[in-house]
Amino acid sequence: MKKRSYVSCLGALAVAMTLVTTSLTGGTMAKYATEVTGSATATVAAWSFKANGQAAAMTGIDLGSTANRASYDEDTIKEGVIAPGTEGSFEIVVDGTGSEVGIDCSIIISKDGANGIPDGFIFKVDGISYTLGESITKKIDYDGAADAMKKPITVTWEWPNGNATASDNDNAYNDKDLTLKITVTGTQQTPTSTTENP
Repeated sequence: MKKRSYVSCLGALAVAMTLVTTSLTGGTMAKYATEVTGSATATVAAWSFKANGQAAAMTGIDLGSTANRASYDEDTIKEGVIAPGTEGSFEIVVDGTGSEVGIDCSIIISKDGANGIPDGFIFKVDGISYTLGESITKKIDYDGAADAMKKPITVTWEWPNGNATASDNDNAYNDKDLTLKITVTGTQQTPTSTTENP
């Protein structure tokens, strides 16, 4: 009987200790907790870019119709064609109207088709000469005023008439069609900081 009472006491003591420990542990682990949720919003800048009024493909430019006809005697060259000694210009209008970011523009004139282009052919923008495949770069700063992001770029061309001989490659273009590919690309300018980094 004493043995049973001893075991019962130990069992009761173990239960009591478990209850005390649980209540103490539970008390020390308790804490206030609040979760607050919200959201962040931003308006993304609008983007729009066109060349000669087109967002995808420009209408072809006929160099013959852009020749400086007033400079040539009609007895020396037929209207609507080009030949060594002719020159002219055409305009590409880059238009970022509607964009809310500045734009970097690139114009690349390259040969398109099997006939190529004469060696001496020259393209100029703002008096600077460019070779075929070279990027002509322009910048359109962001401006919210009407038509402020619409910029005409005048490209002049010249087929110089030098001291040509029969071995020069100009003869290879006799009565052929010359086709140029004009690629105009507009890219968003990277925003720059107005303050220096510490």
